[in-house]
Amino acid sequence: MSAFLLLYLLGAGNLYELALEDAVNMALERNLQVLATEESHNSAYGSLLQARSGFFPQVSLSSSYTYLSTIQKMETYHLVRLEPDPQNPGSFIPVFEKSEMPFGYKNNYAFGLTVQQLLFSWGRLINNYKLAKHNLRSTDYDIEAKKEVIKEGVKEAYYNCLLARRYLDVLRETRKDLEEHYNSVKKRYEEGLASDFELLRAEVQLRNVEPQIKAAETGLKTAYDALKLQLNLPFDAQIRLKDTLEYRSFNADLDSLINLALSERFDLKSTDEKLEVLKKTVAIARAGNKPSIFAQWAYQYQRPFGFEDKWKGMWTFTVGLQFPFFDGFKTYGQVKSMEAQLRQVKYMRKLQNKAIALEIRSLYRDLEAKEEALKSQRDNVKLARRAFEMAEEQYRNGYVSSLDVIDAEVAYSQARLSYISALHDYNVALARLERALKAGSESPSGASTGMEMEGAPASAQGGSAAGAAPSQGQRPGGAGF
Repeated sequence: MSAFLLLYLLGAGNLYELALEDAVNMALERNLQVLATEESHNSAYGSLLQARSGFFPQVSLSSSYTYLSTIQKMETYHLVRLEPDPQNPGSFIPVFEKSEMPFGYKNNYAFGLTVQQLLFSWGRLINNYKLAKHNLRSTDYDIEAKKEVIKEGVKEAYYNCLLARRYLDVLRETRKDLEEHYNSVKKRYEEGLASDFELLRAEVQLRNVEPQIKAAETGLKTAYDALKLQLNLPFDAQIRLKDTLEYRSFNADLDSLINLALSERFDLKSTDEKLEVLKKTVAIARAGNKPSIFAQWAYQYQRPFGFEDKWKGMWTFTVGLQFPFFDGFKTYGQVKSMEAQLRQVKYMRKLQNKAIALEIRSLYRDLEAKEEALKSQRDNVKLARRAFEMAEEQYRNGYVSSLDVIDAEVAYSQARLSYISALHDYNVALARLERALKAGSESPSGASTGMEMEGAPASAQGGSAAGAAPSQGQRPGGAGF
């Protein structure tokens, strides 16, 4: 049984147990942006079929019926006989009879068959077909690039859920510790060993954590809704995350990553195909004032046929030449315009290479910074926990006040929350770098450089996914001390 089928069966009960890989695969099959982008393949394939149709003969059938209310007629006289002239023996008098000749018939029927084939078009036909093929490949690269963007969005949404859940767990554990401390202070107060201020401070600190827990619960629900939007699941569906927020090592050389991105990124491949599209467009424009040759065979079966009210047929064969010898320099202007656009895109393609190298450098350095922050926060948690345990021990022995314990507890909780945030930020930075090795961050092609190519097929646009990761310092629930 496949993993996705298992997810489907679990989802039938409105419960989805998802690992990160499961969520990514589900999004690639269900995400509405992916489904919309994939339709561009069908559109480009339809254009390819249209371009290919020019290689085949164009066959058409026709039929018609015409009724004429008035038929024009011509009166004629023809000799019937010669009669002897009684007044002139030996002479004859001609006798004529009147008749009418109609120019047509009231009921007219016609059936026709026409076959036309373009024989020579100065390269317009073959270039148009190659253009459509490059456009199809470009569209497919755009689709793959869009999928990489969606993958990043799903990973960030998944990490946001893990972050919000860990935040909530830490706050609940903090509340439990504060409750224990409050009860301890209250007991010492009743024994006369603690002041009113210490008891009041412990109670205030305990009450302060409650709204933070409520806010974290709301943030967790919002994070789950954002993930459901990415997966195209109903908002009442239940999701259970199987993975945890953990450190994943990533060891790679910066130069090798840049070279990998320049050779593998789908948006670069899409741009290269769009360059080929423009080249074919220039070739088509250059053939605008060149001759073309066609052949046509037609068969007509009709009644009446000529001046006879009968069914008869005839066929004709034609070879024609069309030569737009002079078009007022229209073709010349089109060629100049398309050549300028082609040169423009070549320049932007070089700029795109530099922009991608800059993007990889920036994301790689950001990942290194996030990793250093993560290691620092991990050590800080150990120190804060040790300080908290020492404060509790000294408080039980009467060496420090309850305020010192509360301060140590707050510092320990804040250190844990900061570590969770650093772990989340590191995983998000890693997801962004992994995406950047295969696609741009905003649109399937050229978004990172702001490149727009006239004459090239429009690519599907896609911005940041709804429910993207909050920026550093803006955490689910706004938890903090």
